[in-house]
Amino acid sequence: MSDFEAALQQKLARNAELERQRREAEREMERWELRRAQEAEERERQLAVARRERHAELVEVLTTVANKLKAADPEGFVVRLGWSTSGEEFIAKMSTRVLEPARTLFIELDREDDEVLARWRTDIGSSLELWRLLEVDGDMLSELVLQLADQDYWRSATRPPPFPKPED
Repeated sequence: MSDFEAALQQKLARNAELERQRREAEREMERWELRRAQEAEERERQLAVARRERHAELVEVLTTVANKLKAADPEGFVVRLGWSTSGEEFIAKMSTRVLEPARTLFIELDREDDEVLARWRTDIGSSLELWRLLEVDGDMLSELVLQLADQDYWRSATRPPPFPKPED
């Protein structure tokens, strides 16, 4: 075999080896992309479960504190709780009946849109806050309801109280 033929055989063998390595790298990349997609799907499933669990937890806390507010002073507060017709949102509307200034706290826990909306409507102003569902905890909802009942604050208030901040 001549030097040319030997060099040619060596180059062709190297080309075949490079092609085999390329195919193996492509297969590895496909496996990696598949694993990455499966991991992303699993993370999304876990987040969806966490959101559903948090939503159920917040519905329970909000129902409990709103009912306690009403039971503590049925003449002073009007409390309405319930699900939207779509069943997607749990809504709480709590208002003063005889306390001044008049005030309403509206809270919507939206399972599908992953949001919690809190809105003050009062004689001295309105304010609105929107959080992600997983940012809110039961303590924040309890604090909002306590703010509604805090006549010491409202007696001299010039605007609704600041919204509670999510814990980091």
